[in-house]
This record gives sequence, C-alpha cells and structure tokens, in this order.
Amino acid sequence: MENDFKVSKFYAYNGPNYYLDRQALVFNLYLDPKGYRVDLYEKKVIEKFPQLEGKIPEKVVDLFAEVLIQVLKMDIDLYINKYSISLDKNEYVIAVEYLDEYITEDAVYFVCDWFRAMTEDKMFDFDNEFEVLQQEFDKTVFGGPTIYSLIEAGLKRNIPVHFLEEENQFQWGYGKKQIRGRSTTFQVDGIKDTEFTMYKDMVADFLEMCGFPTPKGKNCFSAEEIVEEAEKLGFPCVVKPVAGHKGQGVTTGIESVSEVIKAYNNIITASETEGVQFEGALVQQQIYGTDHRLLSIGGKFSAALERVPAYVEGNGKNTIEELIQTENNKVVRLDNARSPLCKIKIDDDLKDYLVLQDISLSSIPAEGKKIYLRRVANISQGGVSINVTDKIHPKNIKLVEDIAKFFDVTCLGIDVLAKDISKPWCEGDFGIIEVNAGPGVFMHLAPAIGGSIDVPGIIMKKFFPKEGFERIPIIAGNNLSLDFCKMLYEKLNEMKWGIEFSSLTEEGIHFNGEYFFKNKDHYQNVKLILRKPQLDFAIFNHNQDDILDQGTYHEGADIVVLENPKYAEATLKRQILPGGFLFEIDEENVIVYQDDEEKAKYPIENPANKDKVLLMAIEQKLDTLIDKYE
Repeated sequence: MENDFKVSKFYAYNGPNYYLDRQALVFNLYLDPKGYRVDLYEKKVIEKFPQLEGKIPEKVVDLFAEVLIQVLKMDIDLYINKYSISLDKNEYVIAVEYLDEYITEDAVYFVCDWFRAMTEDKMFDFDNEFEVLQQEFDKTVFGGPTIYSLIEAGLKRNIPVHFLEEENQFQWGYGKKQIRGRSTTFQVDGIKDTEFTMYKDMVADFLEMCGFPTPKGKNCFSAEEIVEEAEKLGFPCVVKPVAGHKGQGVTTGIESVSEVIKAYNNIITASETEGVQFEGALVQQQIYGTDHRLLSIGGKFSAALERVPAYVEGNGKNTIEELIQTENNKVVRLDNARSPLCKIKIDDDLKDYLVLQDISLSSIPAEGKKIYLRRVANISQGGVSINVTDKIHPKNIKLVEDIAKFFDVTCLGIDVLAKDISKPWCEGDFGIIEVNAGPGVFMHLAPAIGGSIDVPGIIMKKFFPKEGFERIPIIAGNNLSLDFCKMLYEKLNEMKWGIEFSSLTEEGIHFNGEYFFKNKDHYQNVKLILRKPQLDFAIFNHNQDDILDQGTYHEGADIVVLENPKYAEATLKRQILPGGFLFEIDEENVIVYQDDEEKAKYPIENPANKDKVLLMAIEQKLDTLIDKYE
C-alpha cells in the first residue's frame, strides 16, 4: 500500500510521440496489482468534479487519468482533453497532453496525494492545494488571458501551436504560413508603428494632424512646465505617462495645481521604482464621456467595448472596504486566464479618489448607491466591461478603420471617451485619448456584460483564412535517405522554380540541398526547419529512437513513407492528414494507400533503384500536394 500512487520516469514531449498524437507529459504510475474499487473514490471525485457524474470509469487507473485531465483544466475549462494508458511491466504508463510541463508534473503529484489520502481515509485540503496549483499556472506564459485565448483559438482550429522557448514567443502554423508573436503583437507588424503607439504625445499630434478628434496636450519634463501647460489648457485636465499602458499612472479630473504636481511626481516615482527611463508626463484637456475600447483587426473594425471604472454598490451595512472584498470574491473576478474581470486592488490612487468624494474605505454607502473607486476604467484596474459592438454608429466604425489604415499593425486598440457611442463622432462629446498596438482581446471574448465577440478567432481567420492555410506540404518517413531528398528537391524545382525546400535526415538539416546544421536534439532540428519563414516544403526522417526519445514535433503529414517500420515508427501513420497518402515499401514494391485502400503499386526491380521508384510514385501526387496549399 505504501507504494500505491507512486509516480516516476517523467518525460515531456514537445509534439506527437509514441504515446500520444500531440504534446504530452509521460510518467509511470504504480498501483497495487490487487487493485482498489472505484467506488472508494467516486463520491469525493464527483463532489469536486460534478461533470464526471455518470462518467466514472471502471478502473482506478482510468479514473486517475480522468481526474488529472480535470485538474489540468484548472477549473477554467482549459483546452486539454487527451490521454493514453499503457503498461510497463507492473506499472502503468500515462501520457497526458499539457500546456506547461512543470505545472503538469505538479498536478500529477497533487492527484497522487489526493488519491492516496482517499485510499487511506486521511484528510486532504483539496481546495487549498488546488488553488496553489492554479496560482502557479497563472504565472506561466500560458496564464495571460489574451495569449491563452489565442493559443486556444489555434488549437480548436487544428492550427499547430508551439512555444518557442528561445524567443519567448509562440508560433502558429509552419514555414511560410507561420505567424509568431506574444499577446497580439506579431512578427509581421511594423516595428516602428508598434513603437510609435507607445508615445502618446506624438500619436496625439498625428491624430490632430489627420483631423481626428483628440484632446490638446503637451509632454512635459518638469513640474514647472506641466503646471504652466495645465494652466494654459485649463482645469479639469488629465496627467498620464507618455509611454504608459493599461491605465497605469493616469490621473483624470484634476482640478488644481497641487493635484497636477502630485500626479507628475507619481509618474516620476513609478519610473524610478520600475527602473525605466522617465520619458515625460503628458497633460491633456479633460474630455467627458464613457470610456470605450474600439478594436480593429487587419484594418477592419471588429469589436467595441464600454469600460466602466471599478465600483461597489452600497447596502447600508458594509464599509467600502468590505464591499470591495465581497466583489473580489465573485467568480468573475478570479483574475485568471479565463475570468472576465480583474480584482480591485486597494492602493493609494483608490484611496485618493475616495478622498475626492469625501469618503474613505471605512465609509458605509447607502443601499443602492454606486461608489466609483477609480478615475480610469481599464479592466486591469478592476473596471467592468460591456459589449457594445452592436450599438456603435457606422461613422464611428469608419473612424476606426480610417485610423487603422495609418498603422501597419495587425491589432489596434483605439481608446475613446464618448457620451454616446451610438452617435457619430463628428457631433461632439467624442475624443480619442490613445491608440494601442498589441491590445488585450480577452475582454471582448468574455465581457462582464453582453455577448461574446470571438476576437481570437477573428485574428486566426485573418492569418489563416481557410482550413489548411496554416500548413505547408510535409513528407515524413522512417528510412528516407539524403539522396532521395535531393532528388525530390530537383523534381520540385522542375515543377515550380525557386521553391524553398528543407530536409532532415541522419546527416542533419539541408536547405535547398545544401547542408546547414545538425542539432543533437531531433525535435530542435524539426523546429528549426518549420521556423524558417520562407519554407515551402519539408521532409522529415524519423527513426525508432527519434520517436521514442523526442517525438516528431510536427503535427501532421501529407505523405508518410514506411519501410519495414519498427513499432514506434509505425505510429507515423497517425500523422497522415485527411486526404493524405501512405507509401509502404517492401522488397518488391512501393504500395500507395489512401484511407486504408490500395491505390497504386510500383515494382522495385532493382533494390539499388528503390529511391527512384519511390520518387516516381510520389511524383504522381506532387501537383495535387502543392496545389492544396497554394
């Protein structure tokens, strides 16, 4: 019993492998051969995961794997669904798909401890331990709401997604069809335009030059200068960092010189604390209206969101501080990769804003009275999001698209203050307060109020307009020679001049028939090839050890070539994409299959000519293969 639910031999694969057709963490699990009854665990499992009611498997090991999947979903329905179970002598081998390797390993130990506690009828603080695991996930590269929503949008559309650890960014798709980025900033975005949007003063000058509605203001570098400019503009005014983001350091509704100086000094202090160079503080005219985020993708209007500053509603009993705590305990404010709202943080800005309203954290608001807690409405500052995409006036949509034409970026967030977004901008009560490249988009997918706009899906559609557009032609096999790859490259160039071609064989990576490099890690070689932005066509040789040790990395192949495959090499058949072909080579023939049906047979009269016969057989499919991805 003491060895029950003991795990060992953890190994992570970065893509399809012998155990699973996708990225997987594999480990061994020991259970007493005499076994335990599932009903020993059933009640407590269903209590924590009611979605498993009526779906409890017959064997404990299957229940263990099902529970592990639910834990990996982190109670926010992460897109993790697959696992496999096999045997290694007297231990089970479990392979489970994952996002973060280390969080997944921690999750395995967590489930083991829980099952062991249930077996021994001991106490186990499930909720606290699970919360710690969730918090750790939130700190990973997958924990950000916007980036995770883009990863999931790709996975749900069968678009390969990989994290490029060396670059700290993600890659969707392969070769010339790929897109790389982090959040909503991608490698195809103009670096100067992305940089330009960071400087609020210059963007404001540009918008004014274009005739777009934006408040007048100036970037200042001393307290004396900003006071002088504020007095010229007149009160109320706004002070914010010229290179800020997420509403940080923004002070609105300033009514006095002392408030201007305080806001300016706060920006200076924040710069020193963060260790970044002070680039100025922008003072602007105050514009009144409700805060809105208008979003364009690929130059087209996509969504509109109204953002209301964080607030609490009084009940005549509790203090503002207590009401904030109650609000923060709501599910919508879990502040994780899937929650619509962030927690309301009590800081000096919040306290100062309450003072301006002649109240404090200890004040008890009357029943039904709304107390606004911040000057700014940013979601990251606890603001409430409302989908108003169906309310925006056509002229305001045109304004968004007119502005987007001037910025060579995929996603552009335009923040405006408007009294009524359903009225044209040219009728007044409308002002653009800033423009953002790489804006967050999860708030559109999951607003606090109103319907969802699938912005991550729109972004995927922009880059990959039709199914298969994320891929390039791929041939994979177990006994592919360098000579065959070079002959294939020559044949492709006869058909289509100037094709970018790469092969991976025992000799290493070759680009267009010339040797490039051989990394000691097989999967790194595959990754390097698929990372090349000009790549049109790839061919990969995977042997038994490659597949067992590191997997294939790539997901899917149009043609799989197998010659007397060993047991792990035979799993390459799982890689065949819909409509793809299997080429089996024996001593006498190259046999072509599609959907398990024999389509053609090419005799090998001389073993020395095997590669030429294989090339002749594959040649019949090349036109179709290339056309498929054009």
